[in-house]
Order: sequence, then C-alpha cells, then structure tokens
Amino acid sequence: MKILLATGIYPPDAGGPATYTRAFARAALSSEHEVQVVAYGEKDGIEHVDGYPVERIGRNRNILARYWKFADTVRRRARLVDVVYLQGPVSEGLPGTIGAMLAGKSTVMKVVGDYAWEMYQGTGNGEREAGNRERGTGNGEPGTGRKELLDEFLTHRHVGTVRVLEWIERWTAKRAIRMIVPSRYLASVVKAWGVPEGRIRVIYNAAEPLPSSTMRLNIEGKRVMLTAVRCVPWKGVDFIIGIMSDLPSDVVLVVAGDGPSLDDWKKLASERGVGDRVRFVGRLDRTALADWYRAADLFVLPSGYEGFPHVVPEAASVGLPSFVSDKGGNPETRELLGELVRVLPYGDVGAWRTALSGPWPERTTPAVPDALRFETMVKKTLEALNL
Repeated sequence: MKILLATGIYPPDAGGPATYTRAFARAALSSEHEVQVVAYGEKDGIEHVDGYPVERIGRNRNILARYWKFADTVRRRARLVDVVYLQGPVSEGLPGTIGAMLAGKSTVMKVVGDYAWEMYQGTGNGEREAGNRERGTGNGEPGTGRKELLDEFLTHRHVGTVRVLEWIERWTAKRAIRMIVPSRYLASVVKAWGVPEGRIRVIYNAAEPLPSSTMRLNIEGKRVMLTAVRCVPWKGVDFIIGIMSDLPSDVVLVVAGDGPSLDDWKKLASERGVGDRVRFVGRLDRTALADWYRAADLFVLPSGYEGFPHVVPEAASVGLPSFVSDKGGNPETRELLGELVRVLPYGDVGAWRTALSGPWPERTTPAVPDALRFETMVKKTLEALNL
C-alpha cells in the first residue's frame, strides 16, 4: 500500500501528532508499505529521513497562501499513492482534503479532539446562534462568562470564527472514507459532526514505554498526588487545589505541565493557603516525568474533557493507580486498566474529598493491555487505511 501522511507538525516539531506520525510512518515502512509525508515547517524543503520523503510547507506565508501550497503539494503527491491519511480536520484536513479531491484520491482522517471547541475555550469568540440561546444550561449561558464543556458545545452551533471552524471540521470529516479516533467518546463526537457510525474506527493510541528512572526525588514522608496536564481550564487542577486544605496534611500535589492557566493555579494555591503543598514542576521531558510517575503514590485527572488520556496508561505502565473524572474518554481507561483506575463524578467535591482523604490504592503490577500496544495500533491503522 502507498500512503501519504498529511500532518500539521512533524519532528523536530514537538507534540503528540508529530511523534505519532513519525512512529507510524516508520512502522508502515518496515511492514513494506511505501510512505510519503507532507507537513508544515519553518521553510519549504524536501528531506529524506528513515527511508521516505518529507516535504515541508513553510509557515512564513499568510494562511491562504500556506493552505494553497499545502493543498497543491498533497495533490501532486497523492497521484502516486493509494490513500491520503490526514492527521486532523483543519490545518491539514482542509487543504489536504482539497488536494486529495483534485487528485481523485480518498482520505482517511484521524481526529483526537474538537479543534473548534478548543479555540472557543481559548478565545471566548463562540456565542451561540440567536435561535439556539435558549437551549442548554450551565457553563455556556451567554453573558455568564462561563464556558461550555464539549458535550454541551456539540448540542448547538455557534457564531464567528468558531462557527467557521465547526463547518470546516464537519466538511472534511464527512468527506473522509474512514475516521480514526482514539476512544469511543471521540467516536461519539465525530458522529455528532454528522459522520456515519459505520465509517468510524476506534483505535487506541499506544502507551509508549517510559524511560528508566534517572534521579531520586526528595519527597520522603509525603503522599504524592501527581497530575501531568496542559495547563488549561478544563483540566480541573484548580478543583483539586480548592480541596487541598481539607485533605490530610501529608498529602501534596505535584503539577507537571505549562500553559495559560498556570499562573492562575499558582495564585489560587497561595490564596487558599496551600502553596507549600502544591508543587509546580513545569513541563517535563519524558525521562523526568517517568521519575515522577515512579515516585508518586497516586495519579489524578479531574478534567472536564479528555479525548483519551494517554497519561493514565503511562501511569499504569509503572503500576501507579489513578483517580479520574467521568468525563470524555476517562472512563474507558477503567475498562482497559481495571482496578488501577477509579472513576469519580466530575466536579463532585464530596466524592473527591472522601476518595483523596481515605486510603489510596496500592501500587500493583504494571499493566499495558494489548489494545494499547504499539503493534496493535499499527496493525489496526493499516487495516483502516486499506480501502
């Protein structure tokens, strides 16, 4: 099979999609498939790495010129392949779909989240259409300053830039022959976009092996809760900080990650008088994060949204138990990892306070089920691409 991968980022760019694209491309090549990659980069250029070409489209253009160049490159290369595998619905999905259409080739798309919703969360430019304002209650009521979680966001359409992004996501997704998503929850999201259920394939992302520990952390005499997140409002770290004063004094929270909410969380910890019990360690490389997974006593993820939380299988891979909310793809980790995961109601102060105050589960034998193994992911993805 001849595969063209179209992606927004590719190494040396950092990020999950970049890591996934290269790992999958290498695996497909080793399985005797032909691979090409089109990606954005610092400047235009073609390089041959790992036995396949990577053509980069420079970001030093306005968005229309950049998208047109990406589409034309996909069109040219798609003529030589069997399928175009898009790594998202917008920046690579829109020009990639147009390029594939011009070449007369089918697309398969991977979706790991709702980009329109994330932009709505970040910009606030997402008020509902006038005819929909009476629908729903809670986080998204106009004028309250509160934001809808994804489940509510999907029940109606919005205006402005967010509306445009909603249209792009739905158009590119419905043009794809197949959709690949890393959880049943995200399958329900793309189904809400209008994609027929029969086109959707749930293929869990692989839990990558963690590096060996390299240092001993100074946390003796403490019970350590760890969370590793992008610092954005829906991750719920402020919720945990808010109940820290109710927890036993030997409990500390370690927050690994950075992002726009980090300063707000630091301020909240200080205001609540728990600044000495909440440790912000910043964004860590995988080796440093592995040290914390092995040193911690419990992993917590009280988030209001997760497509699929890869950090929970990472924690389980070293036997670290997790408490997660019942939102998004979080509950699926319980099905995959069993007793290592406990699911608690999102935003329920009493339930979380009780669970975190009581005895925590003991570490157990590391668990990586077959569904989360790299070989399984590659095999199922190649099957989905074989149209």
